[in-house]
Amino acid sequence: IFDFLSKELVRLQEERRIHAFVMLAERQRRMREAEESGRRQVELKRRQDEDEEQHVGVLFQVVKVHQSTVDSYLEDIILSSMEDTAEEQAREEIQRMAVEINDIAYKMESWYVIKQHVGSCSQQFRTCLPICICGYVYNLRHGKGRAILFMIALLV
Repeated sequence: IFDFLSKELVRLQEERRIHAFVMLAERQRRMREAEESGRRQVELKRRQDEDEEQHVGVLFQVVKVHQSTVDSYLEDIILSSMEDTAEEQAREEIQRMAVEINDIAYKMESWYVIKQHVGSCSQQFRTCLPICICGYVYNLRHGKGRAILFMIALLV
């Protein structure tokens, strides 16, 4: 009977030892799982942050594209209106100058007739005959147009 009890005691001790190893192994497994779970949560949080940053970056790029489109559209409108305004101002200035030139030409023609009459009476005078050319210049940098007048004088 002692032999049986002795063997039973050894078996129970062995069983306790195995049970202790099992408990220790389970505890280590739970600790590893907890650590892995923590790392997994950190990784998921990092990925979510990266995704959010990427979405924010894409949003900023879209806003930037929209803003550049709006800027381009407004710039086109402003340039178009500036060109139209400059052209209108230049036409008005050309018309005003044409009236002035017409008045000057009329005065010169009158003066020429008088001078010709005086010249036939007294002596021969040299006459300056003006030739006028009107033009239009548009300055893109300043957005202004300007009428210009070229005068060429011929001695007759």
